[in-house]
Amino acid sequence: MSDAASIWSPLQIGATTVPHRIMVTGHSPYYAEDNLLSERHIAYYAERARGGVALQITSGHAAHRLSRGTFTVGSVAWDERAIPRFAQLAEAVHAHDSRVFVQLFAPGARDRGTDHIDYFHELWSPSPIPSAGDGEMPVAMEQEQIEEVAAAFAASAANVQAGGLDGVEIHAAHSSSLVGHFMSPAYNRRTDAYGGSPERRCRFPIEVGRAIRARVGEEFTVGIRISFEEFTGEAGITQEQAETQLAVMADGGVFDFFDISGGSYATLHLGVASMTVEDGFMIPFGRRAKEIVGDRAKVFIVGRIRDIELAKRVIAEGSADMVGMTRAHIADPFLVAKTRAGRDREIIRCAGVNECVARIADGRQMICMMNPATGRERTLGHGTLTPATAKRVAVVGGGPAGLKVAATAAARGHEVTLFEQRSELGGHLNLLKRFPTRSGWQIVIDNLSRAVERSGARVQLGTEADASLLGGAEVVVCATGSHFDRTGFTPFRPERDGIPGAEQENVLALDVAAERALADPSSLGRRVVIVDDTGFYLPLGLAEIMAEAGAEVEVVSRHLVIGEHVIKTLEAGHLFPRLAATGVRMSAQHFVESVDGDRVQVYDIWGAGTRTVIDVDTVVLSLLRSSQTRLFDAARGRFERVERIGDALAPRTPTMAIYEGEKLGRDL
Repeated sequence: MSDAASIWSPLQIGATTVPHRIMVTGHSPYYAEDNLLSERHIAYYAERARGGVALQITSGHAAHRLSRGTFTVGSVAWDERAIPRFAQLAEAVHAHDSRVFVQLFAPGARDRGTDHIDYFHELWSPSPIPSAGDGEMPVAMEQEQIEEVAAAFAASAANVQAGGLDGVEIHAAHSSSLVGHFMSPAYNRRTDAYGGSPERRCRFPIEVGRAIRARVGEEFTVGIRISFEEFTGEAGITQEQAETQLAVMADGGVFDFFDISGGSYATLHLGVASMTVEDGFMIPFGRRAKEIVGDRAKVFIVGRIRDIELAKRVIAEGSADMVGMTRAHIADPFLVAKTRAGRDREIIRCAGVNECVARIADGRQMICMMNPATGRERTLGHGTLTPATAKRVAVVGGGPAGLKVAATAAARGHEVTLFEQRSELGGHLNLLKRFPTRSGWQIVIDNLSRAVERSGARVQLGTEADASLLGGAEVVVCATGSHFDRTGFTPFRPERDGIPGAEQENVLALDVAAERALADPSSLGRRVVIVDDTGFYLPLGLAEIMAEAGAEVEVVSRHLVIGEHVIKTLEAGHLFPRLAATGVRMSAQHFVESVDGDRVQVYDIWGAGTRTVIDVDTVVLSLLRSSQTRLFDAARGRFERVERIGDALAPRTPTMAIYEGEKLGRDL
C-alpha cells in the first residue's frame, strides 16, 4: 500500500486539510438548546476529536427561516446567534487537530408547520407531494422562493465561516430535506427548469452551492450529501440517475466533496443499517462515485463500516477518499486513538442495535446502549472516572448490568468478584444472539466481558451465589435479572389477575418457549399463538423460526401496531417481509380472552367481535417480566451495603441496565 493510499495519510478537501481518512458523518443527536448548539453538543464533538477522528460533520442545521419549527431540539444556522456557538465548537475541536463541517438543510415536505404554537407556517417543496412520514401537504415553490432559500443557505454558510469552522455540507440525501426533494422524482414532479430529468433536478442543489460559494469564497470547503440509490425503483433516485446527477454536479465545479449515502425516508432501513445488514454494503456505490468524480472532488462513503481494517481496504482500493464510521464513533469516541496505539481489544464496538436511532424516532436526545457516556461526556466522558477507596464488592449476575458495574467498580480500584450461575457471561443476551440475524448481540457481550477482564475483576462462572457464599464482601450488588411472567396479567386488563387458562401446560412464558424452540423449532407444535405486550424483537424472532419450521403462527397484540420498538430501530423493514413470507399472521389491536385446552378466544379490543382459534398446540405469553429478588431479600441487613440494578431492580432494556451499571460502579 502506498502512503497516498493509506488510511492514515492526510487529505486535502477543498481548502481543508484533514490528518487522515476516518470521519464521522452528519447525524442528529438532538442536543440543541434554544435551537442552538449546546454545551452537550460541544462536549460530544470535542470527545470524538480528542479520540482522534479526522473530520466530523455536525447534525443538520436549519438554513432557512421556515425551518425554525422543524425540530424543537434541532439547531439553526441562519440566525447570527449561532456564530458564537460555532466559535466555541471550532475552538474545542481544533484543539485536537480535528476538523468540523456544519451540515445545512431545509426540511421541505419533511417539516411540521404546526409544531410551534407561535410559528404556524406553510411548507415549501418542489411539488405538492406530502412526506411519506408526516403527511402534511406542502406548497410548490415559486422562483422567488427558490432564490430566497438559496440565499438563506449562503447566509447560513457565512455564519458558519464567521464562527471559524472549516466548511459546510448541503444535506440532499434520503429525500428527507428540501434539496433532496428537488433531486428525487419521488417529490419533484416539476416540468420547468428544475424538474423533468435527472439533469434538471440537479439545478437547485447547484444553485444553492453557487450561492454559498459566492458568499464564502474559495477558502472555505463546500460539499453535498446525496443518496446514490433510494431503493424505491424508478419512483425514486436509481443508481443510473444518481450517476448522471453526480456527473452533472462534478462538472459544475462547485462542490469540494460528495458524501455518498443511500435510501430515502421511505426506505430508511436500507440507509441506516441494523445488525441484519452486512458491513460495508454501500462501498460499491462509493467506488462507482469515485470513478465518475475522479480528481474533481473528494468522495466520502458510509454504510455500516465498523472496523478500521475494512476502512483501510476502502481507501487502498480507491473506493472513496474518506470513510464514515459514524455509529462506530457513537459507541467509542476513541476508536482511532485505540487502534493507532495497538489497543484494539479496548474498543467498544458498535453492535448495530440501533438504540440511538430508536431515540431519534421518538424525538428524544440520542444515547448509545453500548456507551453510557454518549451525550453525557461532561459527566461520564474521558477523564471523569475517579479512584475509589477500595472495598470488597461482590456482583451477582453476569448479564449487562452486572458486567458493567463490575468493570466500572474494579477500574476505580475496588476488589470485585463477579458470580454467574451459568457457564457463560451475557445473561439473557445469550438467548437473543441465537435468533436469526441477531448474532450482533455477541458483540455486546464481548464488549462488556473484555472490560471486566481489563479491569482486573475476578469472575466465577457456574456459581450460584447465596448470602453465605458472599460473607467476605462489604458491598453486594444483585444483578440477578428477571423472568417472563406466565399468568397473563397485563395492566390493559386490570380487572383480572391473568388470562383464564394460563395455568395449562400448553401455555408457556416467552423465555421458556424460546429456549425450547431454539433446541427444536417443532417442539411447540403445528399451531402456535404468541400474545405480545412488549413490541420488541424476541416474540417476533420466535414466530419466525417456528414458521420456518412449518408451524402456523399468529402474533396477537393489544397495541395499535405489532413490533413498535422494532419499527423504531429500523429492523421492521427487514423482519416483517420475512414474517409475511413464512405466513405469520399479525393481529394488532387484539387480545386473548381465555385459553381452554387447545382453543384460544381472541377478541378485537374495539368491540368488533371475538373468534376462536382451534387446535392450538402452544400459547406463548410475551407480557410482563418479574424481577429475581431472592438474593437481594436474603442479603439485606447482612452486609454493609446491598444494591440491586438492571432487571433485578425492575425489568427494563439492556440500555438502562448498562447505564445503571456504569452509574452504580461510579457511586460505590
